Amino acid sequence: AHYYDATPTYSAASYSDFLRVPFIAINRPGYKDSTALPDATPEGSTFLQEEGRYLHNEILPAVWEAYAADYGASSIVILAHSLSVPMTIIAAALNATAPSPSSNEQSQDPEQDDEKVMGKEQDTKAEQEAPAADRSKEQEEITKEIAKPYPLAGIILSGFGTTPNAPKMARVAPHIDHTAPSVTFPTSLKDDLMLYPPSAGFTDSEVYNKTEELNTSAGMAEFGDAF
Repeated sequence: AHYYDATPTYSAASYSDFLRVPFIAINRPGYKDSTALPDATPEGSTFLQEEGRYLHNEILPAVWEAYAADYGASSIVILAHSLSVPMTIIAAALNATAPSPSSNEQSQDPEQDDEKVMGKEQDTKAEQEAPAADRSKEQEEITKEIAKPYPLAGIILSGFGTTPNAPKMARVAPHIDHTAPSVTFPTSLKDDLMLYPPSAGFTDSEVYNKTEELNTSAGMAEFGDAF
């Protein structure tokens, strides 16, 4: 996603390079050239819930598998802005309730538990006698089996609230056609709502010059579900 790397001055790469923390920017499903989710959602679910499940089940595990080892990463922190906030919250909830590596279930039968302990002692002795390379390979396989699909350490949310802003929504409403497949807002409206007018002096003029380039249509299924 180009959104977080708009200019050399205003880019997440500056902080990523300085802190030596890898920053991977992705487009949500259906944005730019990313694969879109079906508009039809399963009964009892919503489009945003399905986005969250897709983020949790497909996108984040793929990102972790592709980059974690090369960068020596220990976990993922998600920075979500605007419409990516709901799907991030859902993905985080799914990650939190996913099976954890410490899934040592105890049986209800004490005799079976004793057998497991004895078996574990025998396994430990065998592991100590096995070559170090074999033990390392075996531990790697065990980790793959019991670990979560990706370790999530935190989420950062911005640009999305729980209380509707009536004046802003009144300005947005005329541009929404719920029968259309997507919605695209005029850049002048987005600048006023998100950055405030240039006369306010809150934003560098360089950022306003990138608005047109960064502007992207939002799928109506996603936008309608959020608003």
